[in-house]
Parts: sequence; structure tokens; C-alpha cells
Amino acid sequence: MTEIPEHLLKRSKERRAALGLPGGEGGSGDATPSGEGDAPKAEVAKSEAPAAAPAKVEEKPPPPPKPKPAYIQAAERRKRIPYWAMPVIALLPVWAFVYAQGVQTPPETDTVLATGEEVYPGSCGGCHGPTGGGGTGAQLSDGEVLATFPDPVAMMEWIHLGAAEWVGGASGPYGDPDREGGPHDASTLPGAMPGFPDLTPEELAGVTRYIREELAGEAPASPEVQELYEEWAALAIENAEAGEVVYREVPGDDAEVQERVEAVGAGG
Repeated sequence: MTEIPEHLLKRSKERRAALGLPGGEGGSGDATPSGEGDAPKAEVAKSEAPAAAPAKVEEKPPPPPKPKPAYIQAAERRKRIPYWAMPVIALLPVWAFVYAQGVQTPPETDTVLATGEEVYPGSCGGCHGPTGGGGTGAQLSDGEVLATFPDPVAMMEWIHLGAAEWVGGASGPYGDPDREGGPHDASTLPGAMPGFPDLTPEELAGVTRYIREELAGEAPASPEVQELYEEWAALAIENAEAGEVVYREVPGDDAEVQERVEAVGAGG
């Protein structure tokens, strides 16, 4: 049999005495056989024993966060555009357009041809029509004047002199003698072709080019031929004043005439 410690017996007695139960201090509980008092004493001891503390459960640390994908990390590291820069960025296309327009080389103006465009309406358009279709003057458009005057120098001589001075009277052939169908005759013109001796070499070259290129359909003159036109105009005026005009005093197969015809026919 297990012996109950003395301090527990004493505590049990004090408890019983406080409750007025038998076996308290000074009562007859001392004489109680040890066998009979074991169960109550054990119950008291059990009730007096401190309750066992619950076992502490160790908390597991949270799992580490998953690493972010590389493209997200790169986006987070990328510097953001400040808000104040947004209007500047929005205006960049406008600035680029203005800049591109500013650095472009302006197209070169063909001043001689522009001069001819100014001369034609007042000097020629009244008789030949605004587009060269003809009227009281012969038709110039659709290659007609090119067939009559394949050499621009001969055409400039004709403009400078007029029909009467060219043929020496009211009738006579003018233009290329090798023209298909033969040369024209001044007597068949709808009206008398006047001369324009007051035109300067630049004006004469310009109006000749305008008629040939813009109205008759000749290939535009190259920069090299454009420079030659004023020289040819001066030559035409000189020949006309001397009475030595192409297709009348100079054979049509002259080397210089053929060179000019080939130059303007090929656009230079």
C-alpha cells in the first residue's frame, strides 16, 4: 500500500474541517482505518493537483514568397516616365514634322520656264488659244509646232521675225522642209503671224520652252539644255537680224541643227 505524504494528509484534514466533514482536525477522522480513507484522500489529492499545461505547438514559419518572373522584375526596375513629360512626348510628332519641313531643300524654280508662262498669254494666247489649240493663229498643241520647228532655234527666229519677215512677203514656205506632208506656207495661216522683236533672250527662250514643253508635249529640258536655251535665244536673234534663218538659209541636215533637235527631243 502506498503511503500518503504527511503534508497531503494535513491539507486534506484542513479541507474537511473547513467543510464540516468527518476526519477534519480534532475529529474522529484520525481513527479511520487507512483502507477506508485512501479513496477520499486520493480524490482530494487529485483535485488539488495543478492541471497540466497544454503542450505548446510550435508554429511553422510561412513559406518564402515565390520569385517574380523576370519580365515583372524588369518592369519594376524600369524608370517611369514622369507625368510632366507626357505633353512633350505628345508634341514630338508635330515637332518632327516641322523639323522635316524645315530641313528639306526647297525645289529649284525654273525661272526661264516661269517667265515663258507669263509671256505666253499676252503675246501668243490671243491668237493660238490659251492651251495652244489654235484660232486666228496656227495650232501649237499636240506636237504640231514640234513637227514644224524641230529645231528650237528656228522656232525662236520665227517668233522674233514673224511670217512676213521670214518668208519675205505674204506667202512662202516656212519651217522644216522635211516635215511630213511638206512645209507650211505662210499664205495658209488663219491670220498674219506678227513678229516679237522686243522679247529679251530670256523671254524668248522661256516662251519657246513653255510652248514646246507645256503645250506641245516635248520632254522637259534637262538642266544642261535649260542653260543652253538662253544661248540659243541669243543666237536666234542674231541670225534673224542677219537674215540667216534655219530651214531657209541653212540646210536642214546641218550638224548643229541635228544636235539641237536630238538634245530637245531626248529631254537633254
